Amino acid sequence: MRIPIVAATTALILLGATQVRAAGMAKTQLKPFNVTIRVFDPTKGMESGQDYVLPVDSPDAEHAIASTTANAASFTRKAEGGKALPVAFTCIKVEAR
Repeated sequence: MRIPIVAATTALILLGATQVRAAGMAKTQLKPFNVTIRVFDPTKGMESGQDYVLPVDSPDAEHAIASTTANAASFTRKAEGGKALPVAFTCIKVEAR
């Protein structure tokens, strides 16, 4: 029975430390941006691609670009008929919403 008590005590200590740390941290203000990215076949050039405008709430434009570009892979097709597709993406434009 000693192990569950130690585990519970440890969990409470860690929870308390996390709450104290969170209380001392300032909340970052997020600003609304529209980020336009182009998804394209790198073997055919950027002109072969399709543009997507994605709404993003970020602290600044650079973060909006970075996070949107990093997440672009989640909605792009990577294979067709069991064969890998060449795909690339880049930011075309970022503007405040």
